[in-house]
Amino acid sequence: MASELPEGMRPAVLTYGQAAEYLGISPGRLRNLKWMGRGPRSVTYGTRDVRFRIADLDAWLDQKAGIQPAPQPARKRAPRPRRRGVGTLATLVLLGGMAILAILIKLIFE
Repeated sequence: MASELPEGMRPAVLTYGQAAEYLGISPGRLRNLKWMGRGPRSVTYGTRDVRFRIADLDAWLDQKAGIQPAPQPARKRAPRPRRRGVGTLATLVLLGGMAILAILIKLIFE
């Protein structure tokens, strides 16, 4: 239906029925796929008004057909901040041992 229209006359978003017809499946099947998290991306207006963008439907069809999208440039991850202060068990044991040693020295020499 929507694919028969010229590019400039296509609607921006499609209803469940229109999207199902565009994909060649029943509206119930599209609802089930969406509910299972395996359907195409959708746009929700308000709480219940769900629409599908044609670009998202095409991307979903390409994914199902095994067509990979054009590669995007890789993003660099931000480095993790370094932890400061007492953080490991070995450090805690060392500090505890030093505290005990200080107490013993104080008791011996006083």
